[in-house]
Amino acid sequence: MEGPLNNDNVIKNQFDAAVPTKVSMWTKIKNFLLQDITVELTPKQEATFKAINDFWHQEIDEEQVHGFLFQRIQF
Repeated sequence: MEGPLNNDNVIKNQFDAAVPTKVSMWTKIKNFLLQDITVELTPKQEATFKAINDFWHQEIDEEQVHGFLFQRIQF
């Protein structure tokens, strides 16, 4: 059975001074900006997102670029 805590035998932690006592403003901002975000889409939103994503990631070859850049323009 142990008695009351004897402060004479307690070894001070050498890292106590390095631990911040308050959370800094930068830590609050960083934790807010870097938090995990979960997005749930409806089936219609998923279809729209997939169509837009497919449009932006479609394969374009040199012939299509040349045809677009040198197309005949009528005023």
